[in-house]
This record gives sequence, C-alpha cells and structure tokens, in this order.
Amino acid sequence: MNAGTALDSPHLGINELCEGIRDALAAWAPRILGVHVHRLVSSPAEVGRLVGAVADAADVTVLPRDGDTARGELHKAASRASAAADGRPDTDVRAELAAVHAGCRRAAVALGLSVPVRGPRPCPPS
Repeated sequence: MNAGTALDSPHLGINELCEGIRDALAAWAPRILGVHVHRLVSSPAEVGRLVGAVADAADVTVLPRDGDTARGELHKAASRASAAADGRPDTDVRAELAAVHAGCRRAAVALGLSVPVRGPRPCPPS
C-alpha cells in the first residue's frame, strides 16, 4: 500500500480491514497486556470481541507512558467495533473499522510504541 491509500479505501474489503486491526493489535497487545490475539479475525463481530478484550485488559494493567489516553482510545475503538458489528443499515462498516484501526494505532502511540505507516494491502478492484 502506498502512503496515499487510505484505510477506508473502497478497494479494501471488510476482511482485510478486520485483519489489519488484528495485525495492529498482535504487534503489541500480547506483550504489553497479555491478551491472546487469534490468528484469524474475519468479521466485525470478531473485531469487536478482540478490541473489547484488549480494552478490558488495559483497564487492569499498569501501562507505560500515557496509559489513560491509550485506555480511552481502546474503549472508543471497542465502541466503534461494536457499531460495525451491529449491522444497522445506517452504519458504514468500512468507516467504523477504519476508525477502529486508527484508535488502536493511537493507543499504541500513546504507549510509546512505534507503528508502521502502512496499513493492510488493498484488494484488487473487482
């Protein structure tokens, strides 16, 4: 993905967005929070459960640097993931998942972790 491709690109499928969120959390959540990150996360509901578990673990863990900001970002991300999973017709699932990914990245930065500039690879246009 080049720097100009946004996570909410219409070329990204729901599965790719879900996997991007999983990958972002897998890079740091097991080490810092002790949260197991499954190898496959392919639906907004699974993302919601994962981000919720990470947010809950952050509540009971002493976090480095700006832990309060990280907790807040994770809880907002969990809320957005739940909205994406609800399947309401007025919900833009891609936008919600892109916001979840951004919140997880902001939480990592608040913890003093470096995050890659790249996100998930776009799907080829159909």
